[in-house]
Amino acid sequence: MTRGRITRKDVALKAGVSETVVSYVLNANRYVDRAKKERVLQAVRELGYVPSPAARSLKGKDAHHVLFIVDDMVSEYFGSIIAEMEKLVAGKGFLFSLACDRGDENFVQTVCNWSFDGIIIGSATIRIEDIQRIIDTGMPTVILSMNDYPAFSGRYGLIFTGLKSGSVKVMECLGKRGRKRIAFVDSFSISGSPVNKADFRYIGYREALNGACEIIIDGCSGSAELRKKIADVYEKTHFDALFCRTDRIAAEAMIALSAITLAVPSDVSVVGVNNSRIAMYTQPRLTSLAIRKDEVAKATLRLFSSLRVSSKEEILTVQLETDLIERESV
Repeated sequence: MTRGRITRKDVALKAGVSETVVSYVLNANRYVDRAKKERVLQAVRELGYVPSPAARSLKGKDAHHVLFIVDDMVSEYFGSIIAEMEKLVAGKGFLFSLACDRGDENFVQTVCNWSFDGIIIGSATIRIEDIQRIIDTGMPTVILSMNDYPAFSGRYGLIFTGLKSGSVKVMECLGKRGRKRIAFVDSFSISGSPVNKADFRYIGYREALNGACEIIIDGCSGSAELRKKIADVYEKTHFDALFCRTDRIAAEAMIALSAITLAVPSDVSVVGVNNSRIAMYTQPRLTSLAIRKDEVAKATLRLFSSLRVSSKEEILTVQLETDLIERESV
């Protein structure tokens, strides 16, 4: 497999020094022992290291070009976060680009070979090894943690948006409504993949069951398959609530319930996630778990600033909360 851009970390390892020393040598802004300096320069020549112009010029300065990697280009959620960031940096020359993770080598290689002043990873499906490769480029990287990821090496930001505790909040709300057979409805999967057990929404759902029967509706590639599976699962389990991974899936589920003459919420309660505009237009209006997108935007920009200050390896974390917006669907 082709490796991404050679990074300062690679230079540091080959020269037997810290990344901070490599930065001092390349930026020529601190004294470095002559022998160490020669080792760094030799490693740069042997590895063919080329510093990112953007990362070099942005040391201590404002960012300009930010890449947002997502898994759904038409999702209102990601667009809303970019809109919030645009508000915060209006007039400062920022450019935001949205790209869809395609899960192929060419996409990751292109990202690693480019010069971005910040990268946001908001894809729930991007591979672990690809996240590590992006971090290894040295470009400031912030992960919106929708999944329970392992610790990566290097310096990066991690924003916990509150999905796990928010999912518990959803389950508690349904429990107060007397719902005992709650099903988790996953997003569409072109490949028919089962639910991702590292997804914080699923983790919160499972923990809140407290030993009750787990009912999963997953592996659906589209609307027709989801409607059939909902009907089949209801016939077997007679679930009385659906906790859906997104508002779109919740809206699709409500149509499926209507097709088998089940009423929301008298027969089945339905809850979605993201509090998107669709929640206001379903019949009945959809209860949804709202991620605080304005706080996500602020935290992301703040982390970018911190990540550009030094090259010390560490994880910068931010913990946010969610809000459950209750409407008529529960």
